[in-house]
Amino acid sequence: MWQILRQNPRAFYWSLALHVFFALLFFVGVKLERPITEAGSKPRVVQATIVSDAALEAMVAEFQAEQARRPAGPEVSPEVGTQISPEAQEPPDAATLEDLSAAEAARLETERLEAEVAEAAEAERKADAEREEEQRLAEAARAAAEAERLAAEAEAAAVEAEARRQLEIARMAEAQRRAQAEREAEEAAARAEAEQRAEAERRAEAARRAEAERLAAEAAAAKAEAERLAEEKRLAAEAAARAEAQRRSEAVRAEDERRARAEAERRAEIERRAEAQRQADSQAALERQRQLEEEARLMAEIEERRLVEELAQESIEQEARRMAEEDAQRRLAAEEAQRAREDDMLSSLASEQLAREADRYVPVIRDRVRQFWVRPPATGRDLATVVSVRLIPGGDVVPNSVRVVQSSGNTAFDQSVVAAINQASPLPVPSGPVFERFREFNFTFRP
Repeated sequence: MWQILRQNPRAFYWSLALHVFFALLFFVGVKLERPITEAGSKPRVVQATIVSDAALEAMVAEFQAEQARRPAGPEVSPEVGTQISPEAQEPPDAATLEDLSAAEAARLETERLEAEVAEAAEAERKADAEREEEQRLAEAARAAAEAERLAAEAEAAAVEAEARRQLEIARMAEAQRRAQAEREAEEAAARAEAEQRAEAERRAEAARRAEAERLAAEAAAAKAEAERLAEEKRLAAEAAARAEAQRRSEAVRAEDERRARAEAERRAEIERRAEAQRQADSQAALERQRQLEEEARLMAEIEERRLVEELAQESIEQEARRMAEEDAQRRLAAEEAQRAREDDMLSSLASEQLAREADRYVPVIRDRVRQFWVRPPATGRDLATVVSVRLIPGGDVVPNSVRVVQSSGNTAFDQSVVAAINQASPLPVPSGPVFERFREFNFTFRP
């Protein structure tokens, strides 16, 4: 799920916004149905007067009291018209007709009042229903606006996350490019050193062959000289010449054997020294490779720590901004003081972080320079010199910028340090704001 979010964060935020919108619609419960009215129908206008319950009860009580005060007469039917009970077959008189008309009028007035009360209650109920409908529509509009705002915020967050991811990819690509360049430079230096060792071995082999040929020529010349002398003395004294020749022959043979043994010993010594030199070179190459791997590991750890500290710094800054915004809503005066304290804290943290990161690179630079430093003859181990170095981004030393600030008292030692710094270029330095501390700095070197 996290990989899908990193690859397409915008789809995730849109989905989240839609879910929030649907949830708001569900809780609001907008009533979309409306009453269906017949075509051509006109609304019926009812004139009503709102009468309270107490007034209605008073009117009914008054009517009942009036009926009780009147004398008992013929029964009034609720139907339309007036009927006379069967016991009274005689035509009613004027008083009876007047009482019947008053009773009918009172009944009609009561029905009219009840109808007006019912219509007033219905009108009030419809008004309440319309107000509820308007409230639901307003809440639905607010929910839609809130959903749009959440979608906009989600899209902005996705754009910001994508920008940070692209920046992180660019930083990693830059670090890989620099590491590749350093590896290529170190491989080129190793190849050059191997070629130099091969050339030295070829020259040593040629010297050994020339020495062997010279010794063989000297031996042949000595042998010829001995034979010539022996031939001259043979005429004077055959016996003495033969004895002398035999003695000289034995001496020459012994000398040849001695020289052969000496040559064999010398060749064995040369082979032993060459083998020891090869082993020492191999051990030095392995040690140098181990140092380079350790340096690469340290650089990777430093870069990883730097990224973690940058992320922590970003989270601290975000938390500080959030706290500042909340404080701004509560009190403007307190916001200014809090922001000033946070700015001081962030600046001090940034300064301390830059100083710590710069201090991590100083021993790495010293080890890099020590690899290219050649100790001058007759120099002690307690010497120290301080030089000023100017660098450009990437760690390259500016030509002719290395100068001695505080001499060790030994000119040869000071010049060897300057030459080692120039040969060690590019130096391992960080990128970003930390590099500004290494653009021009004083470097102390001790053996």
